Amino acid sequence: MKAFFGTFVNKVDAKGRISVPAPFRAVIQARGLTSVALHPSLFEACLEGAGFDRFENLLSGFTDSFVASARDEAAELIMEELRELPLDGDGRIVLPDEFIAKSNLKDQAAFVGRGWKFQIWEPAALAGIKKAKLQRVADGMKNGDA
Repeated sequence: MKAFFGTFVNKVDAKGRISVPAPFRAVIQARGLTSVALHPSLFEACLEGAGFDRFENLLSGFTDSFVASARDEAAELIMEELRELPLDGDGRIVLPDEFIAKSNLKDQAAFVGRGWKFQIWEPAALAGIKKAKLQRVADGMKNGDA
């Protein structure tokens, strides 16, 4: 299965349109899809996305019960805000206003490949997250955690 790799910074226009990076579109299109599925991250100030197929697979793990498990509740939180956004002829999507606000996007956004998913970050916030992650990795290697 093709995966999402790399980091790409693209412009967000006044209407909330943004080009999905060509390598990410290729992953989506290789699955026979013509849209991306996005939701605000549960734990970070970014958006998370993939093909809609990933979220349909999430449903297959649900327990049909009147009392949800903690795992089901996390999935429910994602499903409540999940949006399927069609790719236009130029490979762009239109971000909902509330998604732009929740992820603090302005005129640019960074798409970050995370393997089976991707994230969309405000570029300066991503730089801070990346710096902190690098420091944790370096500290872990110094302490023999690697």
